[in-house]
Amino acid sequence: MDLGNLRQSSQFRLLNLLTKIAPSDVQKDLVIHEDLMKPIDLVSGARLLREQGVDKMFKLASVAPPWKNYIRLYFIPSIYAVAENVAKQLKRHGVEKTVSYHIIVVPKVLTVIHSLFESLGVLDFVTLHSYSWDFIPLDSNLLSLELHHLFKASFLKEENSLLTSVAKALMSFECLLGKFSCVMTLGEKSQRVHNLLNTWKNEIQPTFPVETEFTHLIMLDRNIDFVSLLLTQLTYEGVLDENLKMKSGFVYLDANGAEGSQRLMLNSASDEIYGEIKGKHISAVFQHLSKKAKELQQKRDIKNTDSIEEMKNFVSHDLKRIQSQQKSLALHISACEIVMKRQAGILEELLELQEDAMSGTKMKEYLAFLEDSIARQFNLATILRLCCLHSIMEDGLPEKEYHLLQRQLLQAYGYRHLTTLHYLQRLGLFNQRDSKMISLEPLLPDRLARVAHAASFRSERMPFRKICQRLNLLPLDESSQPNPCAKSGQHPSYVFGGVYTPLVYHFVERCLKEKEPSLGNYVRCFGNNLRIGDCSHPQWGARGKILVCFIGGVTLAEVASLDLLSRQLGRQIVVATTSTISGSDFMESMTSQHTDT
Repeated sequence: MDLGNLRQSSQFRLLNLLTKIAPSDVQKDLVIHEDLMKPIDLVSGARLLREQGVDKMFKLASVAPPWKNYIRLYFIPSIYAVAENVAKQLKRHGVEKTVSYHIIVVPKVLTVIHSLFESLGVLDFVTLHSYSWDFIPLDSNLLSLELHHLFKASFLKEENSLLTSVAKALMSFECLLGKFSCVMTLGEKSQRVHNLLNTWKNEIQPTFPVETEFTHLIMLDRNIDFVSLLLTQLTYEGVLDENLKMKSGFVYLDANGAEGSQRLMLNSASDEIYGEIKGKHISAVFQHLSKKAKELQQKRDIKNTDSIEEMKNFVSHDLKRIQSQQKSLALHISACEIVMKRQAGILEELLELQEDAMSGTKMKEYLAFLEDSIARQFNLATILRLCCLHSIMEDGLPEKEYHLLQRQLLQAYGYRHLTTLHYLQRLGLFNQRDSKMISLEPLLPDRLARVAHAASFRSERMPFRKICQRLNLLPLDESSQPNPCAKSGQHPSYVFGGVYTPLVYHFVERCLKEKEPSLGNYVRCFGNNLRIGDCSHPQWGARGKILVCFIGGVTLAEVASLDLLSRQLGRQIVVATTSTISGSDFMESMTSQHTDT
């Protein structure tokens, strides 16, 4: 499977766009939004941009950069606030007849952005361009569009225009690697993307390769399983993402990822050690790294080698690889040390609380911990994750408990978080159990209240605890004893310490039944949100590769559970997603005073 074709396709479109703006021998200045820097580096790299005439590159700031050339490009995401910043910069700078401005918007120029530039009077001397890349390979089994703002736009604001970029990426994937014979979707957004795909295929009638590598496409919405987002990830890759924030396949070991910081590339193809430990439970990683260090030291010790030929062969072939692995090993050990320092004293208590929330036991103690932690102003994102986990598993909170936590959160962390609680309420994450609950909508500014009338996903869904029980996602037997395989790495719930099996693991496993999918329970749990392809298709039981696509983001714990399923079934499963996401990132985006719209 050559995923490099996806990168070449993205490169081709980018170079064509730059050439359309100005020939490669014409010098250009380029301003890039920080969220796009690493994806652009993975797609093209600085060298290719230089070859296309890009002379100076700047990071987007609140003021215009020191321009050098007359062709000036902006590379920005399709976020209203970012576009507004650029438009105001251009308006302040004024019109210069000899200067040409071009705004490249990823993944597309939204109508609201076009109207913004028009209303500020800068559209007369600015040209807007849309550019979308294909799925970017972050690892051998993980592809991402790196559209981190899509979740808020599609699930919170109910704006579905960015879903066309997902459909476009899937169409490109099929044109390069073969048409999907069997398609299953779980969720409204996934169904929209599938409908777009079918419409385009009928209209465009593209040519697909005769031989297809991927037979199955399974698409899921992020809001189908919020519990996997709220629980603490316990695989090595998941822990790194939770604590060090993975950005386009890299984590930085120094604060804020400042320039010159040590960075760790999370790619098993280029880092053998990472490939060995990425899916391991965090408790087993130190032991593995220690064992690996001893092995490398033994390989490097050649004091007892008498043969000169053996020594020459070692120096020319093995020494460089061993040195590279030792450097990688040192970085992984440093990453583990940083993570353990950050989690010291809180991880065990946090895991116990999550286990209580999932099992529905010790709820009085759970509530007491929340009240005490709020009073002491613990990390807000952590507290909100616990509140939302409790709310989801109990199908909403009792009226008294809900208003108590709501009041304490606002008093402790500030009334600016009215919007935060409103967002969580709209997503069905922090709700009052009584159907007649009082909405936070009247307390919000008009700008935020306008989006509050969209249909709520939660309104017609079965309570999540019942879904867990029906699908056997809580790995407990009748005596309420944890599954003995749950923490050994042989059961998918190990990614969350044995308290929960990711729903995607169970769904994909049921979809890949040899004769026909066993999805009766999913029909009862999710109703019209489930769409199953033609089970009679001859490719349904084929042993081809599977693409699992997440709309709204995927956690690395879920990726690890699908890796386990891939080994168990003996079939290759590749995960494609709009972005990687962790519980900490998600809550920080909810608590941010600036919305990604």
